[in-house]
Amino acid sequence: MKNLENYGVQELGTNELANIGGGNPILRWVGATLGSFIYDVIADWESNTVAFNEGFEETCGCE
Repeated sequence: MKNLENYGVQELGTNELANIGGGNPILRWVGATLGSFIYDVIADWESNTVAFNEGFEETCGCE
């Protein structure tokens, strides 16, 4: 650690260490869930569009 002090690098204090935790866990969970949903929709686009159209036609009664 002594070599890094020559370059102006300092250790993080306890306050700074507490702030660097990766953010709010709920927001991380929501982001991961939303990201995986979007990935699944795009990865299997054909199947999802067919299922969506079938559900829409059943709901609105416009075949």
